[in-house]
Amino acid sequence: MNTKLSGQTPAQAGKVPGETGGRSSRRPAFAWKATLAAGCLALLAACASPYTRPLVSRGLPAEERKDYIIQNGFGIPENIKQAFLEGFVEVGMAREMVFQLYGAPDRTTGGDTNWEYVNNKGNLITGITFKADKVEKVYGDPKGGSTGESKAVP
Repeated sequence: MNTKLSGQTPAQAGKVPGETGGRSSRRPAFAWKATLAAGCLALLAACASPYTRPLVSRGLPAEERKDYIIQNGFGIPENIKQAFLEGFVEVGMAREMVFQLYGAPDRTTGGDTNWEYVNNKGNLITGITFKADKVEKVYGDPKGGSTGESKAVP
């Protein structure tokens, strides 16, 4: 029926603008809202997950760590080089190497002598105390979350 000729509005004629007959136009809107709600729930579940990426994923990739040691490794003790290549902090490691390994700290205390790396909930993963730009103490998880366990280091 042609509504322009009959003088009826589309609602009076029983038609909704944009509707082509057959299915209601509400179903796609409902499906879109349900999909959006499911996506939001999945995102919230992922954020609430206890999983935390290892700290080493914040710094240089493994191949670039090798290059760093080749270019800057002269005079660095072998145990420090090996720890750096394996992706964890060792007592005696230079502040620069920690930065290259784990990236910038999430928080610092004591001026710049304590660096702390935390998970998305703010819980400590690894803490590092420096003295004269060298690692003096590692507390929390010494492997930076790589092992999934947290152990205190004396």
